[in-house]
Amino acid sequence: MSTLTVRPRPAPERDTGPTGSGSASNDRRVFPLTTLRALAALSVVTFHAYQSMRSGSDSAWPWDGLAHRLMTGTDLFVEMFFVLSGLVLWLPVARAVAAGGETRSGRAMLLRRTARLLPLYLTVVLVVWSLTNYRVPGHWQDLLLHLTFTHVYSDDYIFWTAGPAWSLAVEFHFYLLVALSFPVIRWALRRWPQARTAVLVLPPTLLAVVGLAYNALMIHVVHPDMTDWSAWFSPASRAGSFAVGMFLAVLSAREITLSIVARRMTASVGIAALLALVVARPETAVTHWWPTMYAVALGVALAAIVLHRGPWARVLSEPTLAWLGGLGYGIYLIHEPVLRLVKHLGLAPEPQQGPAFLALAVLVAIPTIALAWVSSKTVEAAGLRLATLLDRDGRSRDYYPHLASDPA
Repeated sequence: MSTLTVRPRPAPERDTGPTGSGSASNDRRVFPLTTLRALAALSVVTFHAYQSMRSGSDSAWPWDGLAHRLMTGTDLFVEMFFVLSGLVLWLPVARAVAAGGETRSGRAMLLRRTARLLPLYLTVVLVVWSLTNYRVPGHWQDLLLHLTFTHVYSDDYIFWTAGPAWSLAVEFHFYLLVALSFPVIRWALRRWPQARTAVLVLPPTLLAVVGLAYNALMIHVVHPDMTDWSAWFSPASRAGSFAVGMFLAVLSAREITLSIVARRMTASVGIAALLALVVARPETAVTHWWPTMYAVALGVALAAIVLHRGPWARVLSEPTLAWLGGLGYGIYLIHEPVLRLVKHLGLAPEPQQGPAFLALAVLVAIPTIALAWVSSKTVEAAGLRLATLLDRDGRSRDYYPHLASDPA
């Protein structure tokens, strides 16, 4: 899970057509997307509360009809996390390449992402696993798979310990792939220095092709059972979603901007497409093209923000939601263990039809937000401090270069 800080720089709004200057040397825009991350995280919390209130011998959902479709359609926000991660990860690379500069080393990028995300991930996994495996050796396979981000390849353990952790494991696969692409990018730029855009577009294009081919194979040829979770939630199944964010990063880095009318149209089309997909969503959406279609619609909607130089709509910088968005990673990762604890303590309403799940969602959200805030000040802050020990190339930072002895 990646973050974009809310510090938009207002600029005079101009109604000009799409442009692409080919230079990004002065592009330091910080997009106001943390509000969207807050809405996504809170929607996931609400859905899991909704899911846990299924009742009766047939596990009936609390709502039916359109209301039920709207609730189950919140899985689009998981795709939003993948799209935003692709954008955040690829944007610094795209800006550096578009400006004719050098990219940060893949090692440095990977270490910084690890320092940002790994401390809380390990804390949640180790604490929850320890509390639920109080007899030695416990489900040691589950722990091993989670610590190596390979639980996404296990139908048995993919959602154990911390269910939302599957998406973190998928993202770390992409972090590794992007880091490994850095030497290839540098080699390609030395060989074809005038083909900067083509070099930037190639990695997301390959990811998109892999994602489309994999999903086509699963959906139309192999037909795995719906409970073959490792087939439907694998890194390959989300490659296209990650690629959408990377394509947005390339367009932004090339300083492609949309006019006011074009932005309004893309936002309207993207949001309308998302609503249409949610309303038409089948119960087995995970075994269809819905995740990929969600990602494409999200990419269209997000273009109205990313392909713009500001100012942005005030609602995107609403203070409370912006603050919650800054805690989005913690909320997303912590809420499921909190939900399980609330139910274990008997504090949750009995599974039933109707809106009682909303009370459960609030009951889970309050301690989750508090714990996410504590984590941001302690566990995650410690990881970020560790990241400052590395320089741009991923080597230990030299804080006292002036003390180096003169070889003469």
